[in-house]
Amino acid sequence: MMLACLLMVGCQEEEKWGIGDKTGFLVSLDDVSVEVTTRAASEDFNLVVTKEGITEPVKETTLTAGSSTFVEVSEGIYDIKATSKKEIKGVAWDPYYVADTTEVEITDKDTPKTIPLTAKYGCALVSVTFPEGLNEIFKEYHVTVAANSSSLKLTSSKNQAYVEPGTKVSLSFGGTKLNGDKVENKPLKHDDLPETFDAADYYKITLMMGDGLTMDISKVEEKTVDITEEIPLDWLPKPKVEAEGFTGNTLTFVETESKPAKLNLNLSHALQDIKFKFNFEDEQFAESLQADKEYSLSTDKAAIESALGITLPEVGAETGSLDFSPLVAKLQTNAGTTTNNTVEIDVKANNRWSSEVKEGDKAPNLKYTFTCNKPEFSVAVQEGNVWTKTFTIDEPTVTAGNAEVLKEKFVYQYREKGANDDAWQKCSNGLEQVFSTQPNKKEYEVRAYYREGIVSEVVDVELESPEQLPNSNMDEWNYEIYTGDRFSFNPWADNGTPFWDTNNDYTTRHKNNSSSVTMANYNGFHAVSYVQGRGGNGLAAELRSTANGRGNTRVDFIIHTHNELDINKVAGKLFTGTANVEMTGNDINGDDTYTEEKNASFNSRPTSLTFYYKYAPYNSDTWSVHIELLDENKNVIVQNDKTSSEAKSDWTQESVSLDYVDGTTYAKCKYIYVIFKSTTNEGANMPYREITQTFYVLENGALSSKTYEPAYVGSVLTIDDIELIYDK
Repeated sequence: MMLACLLMVGCQEEEKWGIGDKTGFLVSLDDVSVEVTTRAASEDFNLVVTKEGITEPVKETTLTAGSSTFVEVSEGIYDIKATSKKEIKGVAWDPYYVADTTEVEITDKDTPKTIPLTAKYGCALVSVTFPEGLNEIFKEYHVTVAANSSSLKLTSSKNQAYVEPGTKVSLSFGGTKLNGDKVENKPLKHDDLPETFDAADYYKITLMMGDGLTMDISKVEEKTVDITEEIPLDWLPKPKVEAEGFTGNTLTFVETESKPAKLNLNLSHALQDIKFKFNFEDEQFAESLQADKEYSLSTDKAAIESALGITLPEVGAETGSLDFSPLVAKLQTNAGTTTNNTVEIDVKANNRWSSEVKEGDKAPNLKYTFTCNKPEFSVAVQEGNVWTKTFTIDEPTVTAGNAEVLKEKFVYQYREKGANDDAWQKCSNGLEQVFSTQPNKKEYEVRAYYREGIVSEVVDVELESPEQLPNSNMDEWNYEIYTGDRFSFNPWADNGTPFWDTNNDYTTRHKNNSSSVTMANYNGFHAVSYVQGRGGNGLAAELRSTANGRGNTRVDFIIHTHNELDINKVAGKLFTGTANVEMTGNDINGDDTYTEEKNASFNSRPTSLTFYYKYAPYNSDTWSVHIELLDENKNVIVQNDKTSSEAKSDWTQESVSLDYVDGTTYAKCKYIYVIFKSTTNEGANMPYREITQTFYVLENGALSSKTYEPAYVGSVLTIDDIELIYDK
């Protein structure tokens, strides 16, 4: 870049600078960019204005490129000088600059005056070129440039230095041979090399190997830059490329990932051109940019920008970078296979290419690789999110890649376990698959699909089976006869496996410790037995509220009296599980209890329970049904109940729903607890009366009636055709 320092002296017609008998001028420094080796910044200058015959400056200030200052002066003759603040004392890696003019005459305060100044180097430059083959003799070598008690070592990679003009300069060679011998600083002299350098002198020194492995100067090229010339481009370094975001020359990332990727251009003069070569394995770009074809910024800028979706700097730009970050976000694998995509560039500025190599230097690596790997993600299906005709996949876990981008584009798929790849289907509702009817197949596989070739590992899913409760039609029963032709009934077949139970073992508990002499009907009666089933087919369960039980008393003399203990006033109960009866104390003062153990194993989760019932309430009584699903620790998963006081003489269907909350994960079911009660008013407030009760026994394939009295009986609930519904 041309170093231009413009010092302007002037007035505008609309705005006079005159103040009394004084005039002035405006001093400005425009667009100074002075990078030579390492900097890309505007210089700060010391501005000094002095008047002829006066030692002290009229004006002394600091100017930066693009700024200006007004200098107010009287008529007279002036010297104006702008000097780089970084003056060299001896030897330095960076230069400094000077722009000055003398005998500027100010004669008329109302006449604008313009003083053009051109900057030049205020220092000298010396560069060294080493002979080929030194690396075969020396493991380290250098030329020491010394001046004014300071020195620098020039090497093949950093081979130029700036020297304070008018000071004595000496050059010497030194190094260490491969065998470890050291070569002390050997003076280097040449007839064309002066002892002192002037400002703007440029000495190119070429070394050669002399006799006895000595080092001599073979050639000195000298050039002086005149004060009116532009700074020669030879004084400026070749353009450099500095990678940002890369490790070395490689950027590794995952498809969908955004990463910064810039090639910053370190220019010390206007950009002249860039050459490109592309080699993309990514199929998106393989055709739009031919592999290894040479493209250039000056002729192919629009085509490159269109193909890659990036913005390139303009030819003539003072600074710039190649920002490949938008490209990184677009690059893909080829169906999951890693792609390596290379961009090779060569930048031209200062009439030099960044690929230029000086003798003995290593060529710069200007090929940059974008390595795109496939994203990694996984899915899971919690056991509790698998139902009889629905399963829900968990939100995927992304371990490599942009999770937000991936999740926006994921498709969730399923297939029957063991099916071929053509069988994959999209889940009906995002992460959820809902079958409209109960599928015959139970085992499936699921996965997340990003795009072709990029899928998660397959996860197995097994649907629950929509089970029904054993003996749900209430057709299976057995009974026992104990002392005095008394009966008790159990809701399972002879030699069958119990699933349902009743509270009959409690209401007939007197059978276990009473003799035929002391046993009386008022001390016991079965609360549950069977009657003819719905539609005249099979059997149905009949549940009676009863007050018969151990410890009751009765007097049948002139005045008939009886007394039923409150602990004997119980509902007829039919439930899944096992009844556990405990008896304590004597018949009169005992504190007998029973509990329903929730131990009926069941592995499905229905959505509702339906059944048919009849109800004959006594004194506006109320019946109830309750259902619970329990996990392996017998914690309740979900539950509900229903009650009614309405009399039903005909079979009526009723339903109890299990209300699962959307988005909630429920544990797997290990036990089910369903209980029907003929009354909700057990104990002292239970309504009942003394009657002769008729019940039925299945004998020889037919129901035969039996009677029992005195029976203390209240409301009667009849249950048949229990069914579990599966809508999830």
